[in-house]
Amino acid sequence: MSPSDMIDDQPVSMNRVIAIEATMDEMKSQHEATHQMLQDVLTRLGPVLTRDVQDPLLTHSAHHSPVPSIPTSSAGRKKVSLKPSFPPEFSGDRASRKAFLTSCRTYIRLCPKALEDNSTKIVWAMSYMKSRHANRWATREFEQEAKTSRLRFLDWLDFEDEFRKDFMPLDAEAAAINVLKTTAYFQGKRSVDNYLDQFHNLIYDSGYTDPKTIVVKFRRGLDHRISTALAGMAFGRPSDTDLEAWFRLAVRIDQNRAADKAFHVSHRQPYPPTPSMNCPLAIS
Repeated sequence: MSPSDMIDDQPVSMNRVIAIEATMDEMKSQHEATHQMLQDVLTRLGPVLTRDVQDPLLTHSAHHSPVPSIPTSSAGRKKVSLKPSFPPEFSGDRASRKAFLTSCRTYIRLCPKALEDNSTKIVWAMSYMKSRHANRWATREFEQEAKTSRLRFLDWLDFEDEFRKDFMPLDAEAAAINVLKTTAYFQGKRSVDNYLDQFHNLIYDSGYTDPKTIVVKFRRGLDHRISTALAGMAFGRPSDTDLEAWFRLAVRIDQNRAADKAFHVSHRQPYPPTPSMNCPLAIS
């Protein structure tokens, strides 16, 4: 190679050196940024981990030991502590008997460790029977326990059975069927939502399971305007076995009627004021 060629190649070599130095500077900057990011993460995780975990690149080169793993977010996740509502006080009122029993079941299911054995569950439930017939019933049970040194209930299910016998009518099924044969359960001036609340309870107590029978009973008790709208549907009529579809459709029609009524009331033009007897009309 001639001296002139070596002189010509010097600018190229210098450019390569500069490019290599720039690449190394960029890698060094990236390493420093990564190191700083790792330190920030360790700082947020706590001082213990910050002391124990070092820069993985330095640790590997100096000691050739594995880097301690950082716990994932799921490992440090705290358990949510449920605080269900306590059952309401029960006086023996038959209208609230189901609500009381359901509330007891819910609490027992959500707090199984607090109420592990049957005896504790039963005494805990009876502690909410604080007035009237329910209180007298619980008092008799505790007095009987004092004589025999044990409660007469075999387990929680046995307690529920005895509770139903004393606080729920034995002829609940016959009573519900009789109501559904009259007009006593009809919607009247109530909304369809409120009508459905009572209707569901009656169907449950009556033991009716045939969907066609339930649909007939439901439509029979509806406001006649809603019932007429359902009967006149040419399209979109639900199947007679689809109870939920009938319920939803009746609620939607009722809501549309209420919205239409509110619209017309809000846009109703007020009557012109009546001239006062003491203020004669102006004569043009």
